[in-house]
Amino acid sequence: MYKEIDLNTWNRREIYDYFKTVKTPHYALAANVDVTRLLEFKRKHHLSFYLSLIFLATDVLNDIDNFRMRMTDGRPVIYDEIHPDLTHKKADEEIFHIYYARHEKSLEQFVAHTQAAIDRQTTLFAGEDASPAQIHFSCNPAVDATAITNPGLDDPEDAAPRVNWGKYVNRDGRWIVNITITPNHRFIDGYHVGLFFNRLQQRIDALDV
Repeated sequence: MYKEIDLNTWNRREIYDYFKTVKTPHYALAANVDVTRLLEFKRKHHLSFYLSLIFLATDVLNDIDNFRMRMTDGRPVIYDEIHPDLTHKKADEEIFHIYYARHEKSLEQFVAHTQAAIDRQTTLFAGEDASPAQIHFSCNPAVDATAITNPGLDDPEDAAPRVNWGKYVNRDGRWIVNITITPNHRFIDGYHVGLFFNRLQQRIDALDV
């Protein structure tokens, strides 16, 4: 569900109007996140690191209004809730798959449901129907990536954020992963990206281990 944004009262109307004239309003920002506590949490509870981080990031993005904004039928709208889709593959596979998940209130529940579904997946696409209310997640655990770009950003009305990371690495006794987020500047400024990174770190640090 979504509601249309009232352009007459919207405080970022001028920014939105300006970036409507920009052919490619997408940009990327990468930052390091300390995932030491998340690794401790996932080991304690026997959970997937990848799916756990997707859940936490989705939770944080849902808490920031601008990340729930999209273009629908040529109009800016805000969704009640946004959901993750994710690439994945098994260790013995070369070809990846894409699964359209639904966000849930419990980390453990989300990981259990999503893990069971992707374990059964054999086709390229599976899960729920694709929707504008998606966040696109992808990870390359073989590479200590410092930034990751994305294909398919030729539609200036595409406002679904892309969130990517590589492998986590040990630096001075702490486990660090670099996360790249690619939003649409019609809706999301550097301020909102900063909120995402700060709140994600807070959520990780608050995990009960």
